Amino acid sequence: MHTVSAIATSLGEVMLIALILGVGIPLIFAIGVRFWAPETATVNGAPAERNPVFQAIAYICFAIVAIIVVLGIVYIAKDFISHTFDVQLFGAKPPKK
Repeated sequence: MHTVSAIATSLGEVMLIALILGVGIPLIFAIGVRFWAPETATVNGAPAERNPVFQAIAYICFAIVAIIVVLGIVYIAKDFISHTFDVQLFGAKPPKK
């Protein structure tokens, strides 16, 4: 019974991370695109100016996505970085016996 609960716990953790990374990051990017889009045209047909608050929100969303992507790449390459530059990222590895 312990094995079943351990598998269920692990599956739940993997599903949560998959939801966050699979839906969360594209959602943040989509929100940034929506806030980046200019407003509708004015009454006389001239294009409206972008709202500076919406532009700031868009920049923040894009920055969050860029940081997550860079952290993901660094996490994947952490062993290479550790071996090449002797820098321990995301915690030190336990010594091999």
